[in-house]
Amino acid sequence: MYTEAALPESELRKRVQQRIKEGRLPVAFVRLVNDGAGAGGHACPVCDQPVKRDKVEYDIDPRNANHHLVFHYPCYLIWQRVCARRIRAGERADLGDQQR
Repeated sequence: MYTEAALPESELRKRVQQRIKEGRLPVAFVRLVNDGAGAGGHACPVCDQPVKRDKVEYDIDPRNANHHLVFHYPCYLIWQRVCARRIRAGERADLGDQQR
C-alpha cells in the first residue's frame, strides 16, 4: 500500500521549507514513527491532502511531538531529508528525543 506523491518532489520540498518557516512543521529528526491504515480524517501537513483509509499513514509518536502529525510516506521522507540537512547545517532540532 505504498502511497504515491500527490505533487512533484520539488513542490513538496518547497512546501516543507515554507511550513518550517511558518512554524507549522518543526525541524526534527524523528526516531519513532507509527504506521498503519489511514484514518481518513487527517490531512498531511506537507501536501494538505487527507491520508485516505486505503493508504498507509505515518504518524509521529505524540509523546515526542507538540502536536499530532500524520504524513503520506513521500511527504514524511522529504520532511525528514530537509530536517537532516538543516540539523547538519547547525539548526537546532525542536522535536524528539533530543530534549529529554
